[in-house]
Amino acid sequence: METFLTNFFSSATRLDETILYAVQSIGPVWKTTAWFLSHGVGSYPIMVAVLVVALLLIEKRRIALEIIIIAVISFVVIYFVKDYFDAPRPYTTDSSVIVYEHEDSPGLPSRHAVMSMVVLGWLVLKHPKSQILVWGSAILIVLIGFSRIYLGVHYPSQVLAGWLFGILFLYIFYIIDKRLWSPFKKQIRKR
Repeated sequence: METFLTNFFSSATRLDETILYAVQSIGPVWKTTAWFLSHGVGSYPIMVAVLVVALLLIEKRRIALEIIIIAVISFVVIYFVKDYFDAPRPYTTDSSVIVYEHEDSPGLPSRHAVMSMVVLGWLVLKHPKSQILVWGSAILIVLIGFSRIYLGVHYPSQVLAGWLFGILFLYIFYIIDKRLWSPFKKQIRKR
């Protein structure tokens, strides 16, 4: 069993490195775009602020409040999860990684991947019939994760872990919304 696990993790590490090098082989031509995806559109404080303002402008106050709440909860939980795993970032363990950016926090999971999945995912859950919103959010989530790999601050597995944590959070928030909020909302309507 120990040999199997050793071989598995060795293969996973090689796959991580192969994907990282392939993404970084794009070269510096994508640096500005990746930075914008990571720190402009993909910056979770900016993403949350823009979505909340947009939702308030179209009078979707409840969804705006929900996004604020789930973003804060997700951010706090991931802060402690990152410290628990204390995984290194690629450039700290591999000198051949091109360093476009430095981060001080641990690398696992990618906070940008978690937050983009949670915030944009929640918006999609609330408006599942909007194909533009569904596909636009999916593409943006993938591009934000891709930009984190390109910038050399995350291994692909760390981004994937971020997406999985984001999906887990969405599931938990969805269950809470359906089991706690829906019955409460019905009681309010009866009054």
